[in-house]
Amino acid sequence: MVTTSGFTHAPVSRFLIFWSVGASILTSVLDIKHLVSVKPAPHLWPYLQFSRLLTFQLSHTSSTELLFSTALLYHFRVLERLWGSRKYASFVVVAVALNILLLPTFTVLLKVATFGVYNYLPAGSVAVVFAALSAWADEVPRLYRWKIVTSTSTAGEGETSSQSQSPPPNGGAGGLGGGINNIILSDKTTTYVLAAQLALSQFPYQLLPAAVGWTIGSAWMGEILPAGLGRWRVPPWMVGETSSRKEGRRGQYEGLRRRLEEEGSSADGMRNVSDNVNNATSGGQDERRGFGRQILGYFTGS
Repeated sequence: MVTTSGFTHAPVSRFLIFWSVGASILTSVLDIKHLVSVKPAPHLWPYLQFSRLLTFQLSHTSSTELLFSTALLYHFRVLERLWGSRKYASFVVVAVALNILLLPTFTVLLKVATFGVYNYLPAGSVAVVFAALSAWADEVPRLYRWKIVTSTSTAGEGETSSQSQSPPPNGGAGGLGGGINNIILSDKTTTYVLAAQLALSQFPYQLLPAAVGWTIGSAWMGEILPAGLGRWRVPPWMVGETSSRKEGRRGQYEGLRRRLEEEGSSADGMRNVSDNVNNATSGGQDERRGFGRQILGYFTGS
């Protein structure tokens, strides 16, 4: 199978990764990590710092979260190649906008429900990563499966070796007090393991962004987002689709049209050549006839 490496045909993924890394390093160097996370009390009330709602997804405050999120975003570049840069950028913008509305709302509701115990919304793009994970799980097929064979036995060492040499075909019990269990995994398992580690970081506060992001991605794939957000697209110039590219496509189609015309003219030329050959052949047959027969054919039309 031919694969494309790097960020080829994935400018949106490249921008997201470079932005996450650059913004996280900048907030760490400037020592402003405390300004990107959100606490309903006192940030939203009584300080009214609503600007945090627009900036809490821009950078990570943990190097572990930054590593896992960038690794997953790099892995999801195949989704951009499958959809196209414009659709993928629209998906990211919609996910970020919905996270701005939903995550602080659910955080406030959990704060009220837990009587002030849950009062923290961590910074980072975890919700966007899990939205892309949901779409990737639905769009990208599984390539292969692999199996882990585990055996448990309480018998002696000799019996264990004999059982391991001749395991039962059905994967069940293999003798007295022993058995073989098969754990079937796929090529997507490692991606889910990374996502699980990302969701469990800063436990339990990252579980909410992970759940909200997965729900947004599933709603996008199911085309059940309100106001037709699943069909909305960013302007073409945001992903580099300018008029010059359209002119290039026109030139490509013009070249294809000229090639078809040339092939058509060459076909007509070959037809004329074949007609000339046939005429020459018939003329040669006339020359091979005798002089008297030629005169007779002139008057009879044969």
